[in-house]
Amino acid sequence: MGGITVHGSTQQIRDALGRVAEIGRDPSRVLSALGTGIVRHTKWRMEAGVDPHGKRWDSYAPLNPIYASTKEGNGILLGRGGMGSGLAGSITSAVEGHTLVWGSNKIYSRIHQLGGIIQPKTKRWLSFHMGGKLWHFDSVEIPARPYLGFTDEDRTFLIEELGDYLARAVQG
Repeated sequence: MGGITVHGSTQQIRDALGRVAEIGRDPSRVLSALGTGIVRHTKWRMEAGVDPHGKRWDSYAPLNPIYASTKEGNGILLGRGGMGSGLAGSITSAVEGHTLVWGSNKIYSRIHQLGGIIQPKTKRWLSFHMGGKLWHFDSVEIPARPYLGFTDEDRTFLIEELGDYLARAVQG
């Protein structure tokens, strides 16, 4: 029986696999890069005024008409200075071990994500200026305005970005 013997180096293949394996051992760089994109997606949804499922925030509860008539700028969620301030401006990502996390460290971030009732801690009332008047309330219900979540679009984005990152690692 005749045969052929081929000789060659598999070093390039071993090097490529080594680079991919290194990403698995220490994914912090790729997770950090992916975090930038996820934060951007979160801010886009906030700017559009929709939750991660595409439901408009105003469908949860409309703004108080008196407040809406005198509201200036984008409010606390987007910030008076646009996306760089307010809750949207505080959205960041971080890598913790092999995990990507993102969110806000603002004290009011939870109440806007989940909704709830706020009450005064040290005063008799909550006081607000609306419609040219000073209003006092025992409590105020803050409707949910969910902004954090992981959508199908986010998943598709991450898979595509990870594929690109791995392809670059294989290419060297």
